[in-house]
Amino acid sequence: MKKLLLLFFFLSSIIKVSACKCVRDPLPQDYLNANVVGVIKILRVYDENVKQRTYKADVEFERLYKGTKFKTLTVRGLIGNSSSGACEIDIQPNERYLILLSGSSGNGYTISSCTPKSNLSATSSKDENSELETLKETFSYLDQNRYKFTGLTFTFCEDGTSDGGQTDLSKIEGFQPKHSFAIYKVKINESSKIEKIVTITGFGSQDKIIEDVIKSKMIVDRPMFSNSSDKKEFLILLFYHKENSKNQYKNIISNYW
Repeated sequence: MKKLLLLFFFLSSIIKVSACKCVRDPLPQDYLNANVVGVIKILRVYDENVKQRTYKADVEFERLYKGTKFKTLTVRGLIGNSSSGACEIDIQPNERYLILLSGSSGNGYTISSCTPKSNLSATSSKDENSELETLKETFSYLDQNRYKFTGLTFTFCEDGTSDGGQTDLSKIEGFQPKHSFAIYKVKINESSKIEKIVTITGFGSQDKIIEDVIKSKMIVDRPMFSNSSDKKEFLILLFYHKENSKNQYKNIISNYW
């Protein structure tokens, strides 16, 4: 989970590495936008093209959540010598990734440092399998209820009053969730503060209190796309992190998987 959290990521809305700027969306938005989502293992890297600064990677799918399996990826960069400033990436045989790919051309999919992904452990574990099952449930809900999200975009929210420790969401007493995630529709004002909140699907525990905390404490991050300044309604997905329940310094409810 710690490694997965480093990805999601991700999660500031923009990551800057030298001249490379990657616009990041929340996990649920990446999923809805993606053509292929799954867990892959890198089998080999080869066929370096120095002029185009690309190489190939043969992959094996361990899990497929969306789309169709394929056998080869194009990777931006040079083998063992990629430039982070150019959004290039080094990948190696036996590495495993959760990937969310979109925009395939006739030549297949291309991956770079900006591609939504998470570097997993070299071998799967019981904890990882449990986390991936939670992800499967989340993706299944998004697929089955896509009509509820028409015209809306998922975005991030942060506790505007937090000092960097646990947020008030993680301090709610008597929280015993029946579900591992919750989705909310929020309406914001010019200051990105929440004026109205509607629960689309809740945790099944302390849902009214959670709504009140989100509305009073959270600041919404406007997505980085054109005309976002005109939008007033957004979607927020929050995850329950059971593994943090005994750690007073970590959040048990957050945007991040």
